[in-house]
Amino acid sequence: MNKMHFTISKSFGRLHLIPEAIGLRLWYIPTVNGEELPDAKGACDIMVPIEAVGGLWATARAFLYGVESLDENIIIEDESGAQVLVKLYRDKPKGAQGALSGEEVTWLRIVSGRTEEERRRIKLGPRDLLCIELACNAVLITSASPLAQGPTTEIRTNGIRTGKLVIGQPLADSGLS
Repeated sequence: MNKMHFTISKSFGRLHLIPEAIGLRLWYIPTVNGEELPDAKGACDIMVPIEAVGGLWATARAFLYGVESLDENIIIEDESGAQVLVKLYRDKPKGAQGALSGEEVTWLRIVSGRTEEERRRIKLGPRDLLCIELACNAVLITSASPLAQGPTTEIRTNGIRTGKLVIGQPLADSGLS
């Protein structure tokens, strides 16, 4: 894979978190008999749109730092009209009077159909939550980059046009080096 990505690996599959300017791609590859099979039943490639990435980022961050937060539920409609659920949640609080104890388990659930293979539930540890948080942060940074905004971007200094950045043009040829 030639793009920056984060990986959550479990014995039953591998989830690649791929930040893109338009959202966070979740690419899940099941492991069958110790071998990753990208075409096996249960494999999925889902784009979480940029509009939902901020909520996923905030929830992952809250869970990572052990503070109160609601679950994050994202419902995505794919090209065929089928709905996919991406849910980041944790177990009910185990402390006195419903307070967080720090022992709650966090889960990521990806449901794309009715069969067991299409209902993935991944137990997340602190490293996994950090991967989700960093991947979401990378999406937010990438989407705000001038490189993701279009083919050309004006460069202004104190409101005065001083040049333009052309995507794909080497810096030396842009007159800015």
